[in-house]
Amino acid sequence: MKNKTQQERLFNFGISFLALGAFPLVWFLSQAILFRELTEIISRNMLVVIGLLVGSSFVFLLFSGMERLIRLAPMEKRDSLEARMFAGPSIFMIGLFLLYPAIRTIYFSFKDRFGQSFNGIENYSWAFSDAEMLVTIRNQIVWLVFVVFFTLFIGLIVGWLSDRLNKGEAFFKSIVFMPMAISAVGATAIFKFIYEYRPPPLTQIGIINGIRVSAGENCSNNRLIDGTLFDYADDSCNRAIGWLQQRDLSGLKIGESLEAGGWFSNLLVNFPLNTVLLLIIMIWAYTGFAAVVFSAGIKAIPSDIMEAGQIDGASEFKIFVSIVIPYIKSTIIVVGTYMVVTVLKAFDIIYVSTRGDLETNLLAVKMLDEFSKYRNIGRSSTVAVLIFICVIPIIVGNAFREKENSRI
Repeated sequence: MKNKTQQERLFNFGISFLALGAFPLVWFLSQAILFRELTEIISRNMLVVIGLLVGSSFVFLLFSGMERLIRLAPMEKRDSLEARMFAGPSIFMIGLFLLYPAIRTIYFSFKDRFGQSFNGIENYSWAFSDAEMLVTIRNQIVWLVFVVFFTLFIGLIVGWLSDRLNKGEAFFKSIVFMPMAISAVGATAIFKFIYEYRPPPLTQIGIINGIRVSAGENCSNNRLIDGTLFDYADDSCNRAIGWLQQRDLSGLKIGESLEAGGWFSNLLVNFPLNTVLLLIIMIWAYTGFAAVVFSAGIKAIPSDIMEAGQIDGASEFKIFVSIVIPYIKSTIIVVGTYMVVTVLKAFDIIYVSTRGDLETNLLAVKMLDEFSKYRNIGRSSTVAVLIFICVIPIIVGNAFREKENSRI
């Protein structure tokens, strides 16, 4: 009896090893070797066709063989072994394409610019002492605070108001959600036209500057009326402003008045105007997503609880604060987590608008700059590690939250 139990354990261990280790390893190596050899022989289009046919057939044969082995196991062990069989390739691929690159990136963060010799914590000292890098970290913090807060805040308000509509709720939600259908590059291009600046006396094609220089009795954006040109060259006209070129408020009239104030006014003078104007793009793009998700969460609240609050004489604001927010707390956390991760990997908006110049850079763009522009593998890896460190608290917090929810 004892020998039989040991044999069953060895058999289960062998199948588990095949499912979690040997099976995915054989699958990956066979595909890698096969297509490495075929790359030099046939065209790319034909390689794709062969990959679909051979790859899927090979996976089918492997799964079929594993299934036959699992049938030899005791009945009570088959479910767990089948789960391992399907989880094995996924775990292997996660380790190969996520875990291994992460460990290798941490390893390179302690090396020099060519990734050859170790230089200790020199790269990390640079990250927290270099002026340009400190501005990048400041911008990333500003993005995290403003984008996440305003996306959740405006999304909650819009979701609550849309749920109060008697008619046109679907149309209103579709309009609010529409920016989400636009790519980050497209949204940035739209806002670049809004912030566009041309030096005088050129016609301002940016919406904000066009309205600004046209304000006034004798001021216009280079319009020809009855043969007379109306421009904005007069001193009484407002001047055009390069919005994305404004690192702070010192170049504006409001900045000149603030500089004469105390320490708080001097702090406002250093307000990163162009950075805030760029993060507005992400708020505009993702507010509709947050509003639709929150609206779905609000609709899941039992109607009798809402009616009880109204019967007790609670105002709409009181119902929103005391009933709605506590009930959709988990939804708020999920959307907030998604927005934090999205902000940490924000790349398109900065790359398309300013390319990280004019003190608008973010960590994701800085990582690419250090790798491709400055050819510094060590510093690029260090920036990647910093992004990863920022994500760790989010991952750990969500893990503990899911653990708490599973106990309830």
